[in-house]
Amino acid sequence: MEQWTSDVWAAIAAAFIVGTIVGCTLVRVFHSNVRKQHELERELKQAKTQVDEQKQQLEQHFEQSAQLLSTLATDYKKLYAHLAQSSEKLLPENAKNIEFFQQAKLPVQPEKTEEGQPRDYSEGSSGLLKS
Repeated sequence: MEQWTSDVWAAIAAAFIVGTIVGCTLVRVFHSNVRKQHELERELKQAKTQVDEQKQQLEQHFEQSAQLLSTLATDYKKLYAHLAQSSEKLLPENAKNIEFFQQAKLPVQPEKTEEGQPRDYSEGSSGLLKS
């Protein structure tokens, strides 16, 4: 092997320094992208968890509402049956024929109708176009 001159050693050292700088730069660029990717994945998981919690809360809300409405319907039926039985027992026979909600009938009066369609103009001049 021939003896290497100082110019060759300088070129090798310069190539090593440039390679190190380029390598460090690439690692920083790709490493920051990896960090961003991990952060975005974490945010996505957090958002999915939050959406799942909201879905579960909605399901619980509607389930409880359905149960309450069912209970309300049952209680209403019981109340109606109780009132019907009580009215059968407590009211005299002739009181059952009374109509409480009978509306008084008023004589129907015909509405006054105008003759013809309404006009888009007045009878006399309005003074807008007078000279």
